[in-house]
Amino acid sequence: MDPGVIAVIGTTGVGKSNLSIQLSKELDGEVINGDALQVYQGMDIITNKMPMDEREGVVHHLMDFLPMDQEYSVLDFKADALGLIEKIHERKHMPVVVGGTHYYIQSLLWRDTLLDTKKNVGALSETQQQKESYTNEKFLRDSDTATLYKKLQEVDPIMANKWHENDRRKITRSLQVFFETGECQSDLIKKQHALPGSERLRMPTCIFWVYSAPDVLNARLDARVDTMVKGGLFEEIQGMRKSVGPNTDYERGIWQAIGYKEFDPYFTAVEEAIKDNQPTDTEELEKLKSECTETMKTRTRQYAKRQVLWIRNKLLPLCREKEVKIYLLDATSLDTWKENVGNVAVKIAKNFFAGESLPDAEGLNQYAKEMLAAQRDLDAVSALESWEKKECDICTSMQRIMHEKYAQPAGSTTTTLTEEQQLPAPIIIHGPTSWEQHLRSKMHRKMRTNKAEMERDGANWWYFKAQEYKKRKREGTLNQEVEVVGRVLDGDDDGVRGQPESKVRRTDVDGDDGGDKKDEKAL
Repeated sequence: MDPGVIAVIGTTGVGKSNLSIQLSKELDGEVINGDALQVYQGMDIITNKMPMDEREGVVHHLMDFLPMDQEYSVLDFKADALGLIEKIHERKHMPVVVGGTHYYIQSLLWRDTLLDTKKNVGALSETQQQKESYTNEKFLRDSDTATLYKKLQEVDPIMANKWHENDRRKITRSLQVFFETGECQSDLIKKQHALPGSERLRMPTCIFWVYSAPDVLNARLDARVDTMVKGGLFEEIQGMRKSVGPNTDYERGIWQAIGYKEFDPYFTAVEEAIKDNQPTDTEELEKLKSECTETMKTRTRQYAKRQVLWIRNKLLPLCREKEVKIYLLDATSLDTWKENVGNVAVKIAKNFFAGESLPDAEGLNQYAKEMLAAQRDLDAVSALESWEKKECDICTSMQRIMHEKYAQPAGSTTTTLTEEQQLPAPIIIHGPTSWEQHLRSKMHRKMRTNKAEMERDGANWWYFKAQEYKKRKREGTLNQEVEVVGRVLDGDDDGVRGQPESKVRRTDVDGDDGGDKKDEKAL
């Protein structure tokens, strides 16, 4: 078999680094870091780098080398990692790529997941190239999101249709592709997916997914956050805060690290207390610190969940399409980690590169069959061309009806609305999956019910909602939707001005909670 690579993927805190060490020792390997944040110098705690004394002499590449004020893109990673893989192969060693930034690793292994084309700049001098690059970067950095989206609509309407107009990160990425390559991202995606299957995978690859049951992993992640706090996390964050520049983008570079933004309220309060010569060990500040710690734990658990979703929704369909084997290893129990993870991975890797028989991936353990089932088929080009945005007429119209009734005070004759009184933006859903989820959401179902009731009851509907509001207020069971409708009813206003109560009747008040925060956030 041609020289290949081992890839170790999985969520944060699941033991990927430990497995990379064991594989490297058994197969004369060298580790290539595939974590986007561990490339930065220092910040060992907030980025969860494996301590030097735990690396057991195994060489680690692309780790701890980049200054904090610089950025490292997936293009940089791909170029650096491919160069390292070639050199490691020349030394007759095995490259072991490990990390939780799965987009990095996926883009390294497959040719058609990352844009390789570079703009032909031969006609430009180095000075002109630098000037153009500076102009583009300044535009991306200084422009508001609406301006960036308008530019994307001009240069690549297909990608503009795919992204939400407020998703600055994805809009910026598509514009960066255009500026760097001179071609729109949608055209490049089509070109790269036209590659023959044999040319897509760069080299023989054995992929290990280190997996833990979510409940066990979440408890492990919570404990790790506590350990990070005790081990010097605050000192690292304070050092980062001293390095913040006027144009710092907290969604890029090292500033994305979970913990930095989460503890900002606490450190801001501490800094204000010091400035005002106030004590910093008050009960209020300790409570704020505890709240920020819980926020960091929540964000860490959410990040781990997103990592699993990426593997199942992006990587697994790609593996299935290209017939690439991926082995899920059960790391739920630390007591049996060596037997269930380390030893199994070493045996499979040795057999893989020796061209010997391999075990059935789905029968490897109790979680393999369920988790290795790809969530969807991969057809990026078809998905791109058929992608559409849909406006939910029901939710949009109902929100605007409620808003128009209560945003402007009763009896007001002003024609100029304040910002709070402007009509809500239409409810736009992106993509077929999100549309199906929206139709099943509590928010949509409640709005649909309200619309049907309003069409049936006419003006009396407002009276019914007023009674529901009063009843729920007495019982302490208000929810967002009812509260919005009844917000102006704290006085004696029954919600239907001039409508006598005797003329309207209702046999039941719907007790269903119409507000689903999860669904609303997803919109």
